[in-house]
Amino acid sequence: MSDKIVRMNIRVPEHIRDWFKVQADRYSVPYTNYISMLLTQIYENEQSKILVKEVNDTLKSIKVSTGDVTAEEMFHQLKQMQDIISKLENN
Repeated sequence: MSDKIVRMNIRVPEHIRDWFKVQADRYSVPYTNYISMLLTQIYENEQSKILVKEVNDTLKSIKVSTGDVTAEEMFHQLKQMQDIISKLENN
C-alpha cells in the first residue's frame, strides 16, 4: 500500500456539497479536506473491523485446537496476533 496522495473526482448533488461545506465551516477547514477526512475515517474503521475479525478467528482457533492452553502456547499465539497486527498496520 502506498501513502501517495491522489486526487479523486466525484460527483454529488449540489445540496450534498453544500451540506459538506457547512460541516467543514464548523471545523474551519476546506470542505474537500473535510470529505477526505471522512473517507479516511471510513477506510480506517473498515480495516479495524477486518483486524478484529482476524483476532477473533485466531482466538477461536486457539480455543478449538488446544482446549487447555499452557503459558508457552499462549505466548506463541500472542506473538502470532502481534504479527498480524503489525502486518495490517504496515499495509
